[in-house]
Amino acid sequence: MMLPMKISNKIIMGVSWLFHFLNPPITDVEKIFDHAKKHNEKQVFRMPGDKSLEYKDIKIHTELGTYHCLRMKKKGNNPNKAVLYIGGGGGVYNYYQVQLILAKKLLKWVDAEIYYPFYPPSTNSPIKEAFKMIFESYRAMLNDYSHKKIGVIGLSFGGTAAMTIISWNNYYKENLPMPALTIGLSPGHVPANRAENESLESYRGIDPFVPVDWVKAYGEINAVGQNLEHWIIHTAHGDFRNAGNVYLYYGEKESLVYAAPVYEQSLKKADINYNIHIEPGMPHSYGAVRINKASKKTYDEYIGLINDL
Repeated sequence: MMLPMKISNKIIMGVSWLFHFLNPPITDVEKIFDHAKKHNEKQVFRMPGDKSLEYKDIKIHTELGTYHCLRMKKKGNNPNKAVLYIGGGGGVYNYYQVQLILAKKLLKWVDAEIYYPFYPPSTNSPIKEAFKMIFESYRAMLNDYSHKKIGVIGLSFGGTAAMTIISWNNYYKENLPMPALTIGLSPGHVPANRAENESLESYRGIDPFVPVDWVKAYGEINAVGQNLEHWIIHTAHGDFRNAGNVYLYYGEKESLVYAAPVYEQSLKKADINYNIHIEPGMPHSYGAVRINKASKKTYDEYIGLINDL
């Protein structure tokens, strides 16, 4: 029996806060960097050992390095569409091996091939290298799929990167055809001015997963020692002209929802088709899995968007 939505939302938030109190987040910038660096040094790319799907490891080359991008599809299937699935971690943490299960589960619902980039975290390389690698992964997809049949879905920082593909293409005049569909699950944005900072601060104590201090700290780590274009860090100020359909999803009980109106302003300016949904009572990246009525509704909505490509 399905619990009423409001009750199930409160249960999810209660469990989230319990986890928060049992594992208090590190908020000091230097300590976050040190912790992330140690974590990332232990991460090793591994080809999945299961036989349920077909896998192919392709190499993505940039001026600074070579990286893995894992292609996966159902055995014996030759789909005519593809999804670039970008994992999260604030740009600072490498959680890609753990989050791979989310991309694999997506294949249960979509008739597509998934590309899953293992981009470098900012403890290893400049944050611009992460965005470059992800952009080059999209470029590689165009060798086999029409842009009209490509969707990009990003989780947290992955959502940030999904939006940055659009800005990167415009700013650097790469002239690639834009993906037909971009889905951001809680895409990030670092406050660029006093008003945005005050808006972010109003969510202090609201989010058990991504506290306000993390938004600022991760932005500082990603930007340190670099002369970056404004939109690289302040992603919601990007140039989203010529984009395909854009769908952004936030939970009401997350700090990054402060960025929703900032994204909306830029998307309106770009004059493209977009929708921003804020789910009442739900936390960060709630739509990444189907765990209650609210998350299932969002998950099924963007599954439908992908399947309609």
